[in-house]
Amino acid sequence: MLQCYLDDSGTGGLPVVGMAGFVAPSIVWERFEPVLDSAMNNYGVPIFHAKEFHDTKPPFKNWRRVKKRSFAEEIFGIVRGQLLGMAVGLRKVGYEKSKLDTGGLDSMSAMGVCFSSIMLKIVSDPGIGPIAQKEEISFLLESGNKNNPEIERFFHLMAKKPAFGCLRSISFIPKNNCRAIQLADFLAFYSRRLLKTHDAFSARMALPGCAFVDIMRKNTEIWMRGSTGVEKEVAPFKISDFPNGESLIEKMKTLKPL
Repeated sequence: MLQCYLDDSGTGGLPVVGMAGFVAPSIVWERFEPVLDSAMNNYGVPIFHAKEFHDTKPPFKNWRRVKKRSFAEEIFGIVRGQLLGMAVGLRKVGYEKSKLDTGGLDSMSAMGVCFSSIMLKIVSDPGIGPIAQKEEISFLLESGNKNNPEIERFFHLMAKKPAFGCLRSISFIPKNNCRAIQLADFLAFYSRRLLKTHDAFSARMALPGCAFVDIMRKNTEIWMRGSTGVEKEVAPFKISDFPNGESLIEKMKTLKPL
């Protein structure tokens, strides 16, 4: 069975919200969890929080940038080539405007759209989709997000459709549950910051990337998608327009990663 660990970022009133994480077979997570735990403990990191890491707050107090990079290199070197990263970001103002203009996306929140985009991408992707269909997939999200009930309802709604029979379960876990959800936090925080930077400049100039996202991409493939408004990046839709889910999968196949 595949397991996808996801975390959100930008829920504190920021203009760009995002969700991201990693998917892999459960046996891969079981193998790497103790190795990741040992590596982080060796750095004195009992629980990894990307915001504290970025702000150099305990347990990262006095860490210089070179140590942060070494930490990221070691952590993602452990899982090199074994995970698939997924990251989606939306500019909230653009999303709300598009929702009003098109009447699409039902009443989903921006964070709900981020989750649905990742879930639909996994099911429809020509690479991982057939594996998900064969092995089934479970989603594990960090607990405590106000949008979790909406996301859970969407998951169970889609799981009833024939084309989404591979959706096994969804659950919500605290940050201290495992290192896998902490890796999701790492990608969610920095992918959202990267998308926010590009949004702020409206792609008018070539911008530097994010060193930590670059490290992640060096060690694992990451599908990343961002939008200043869903009308161009995440096609507006109504769930009721797709009674069996198959045509929705076909629509998702037309989306291209950044």
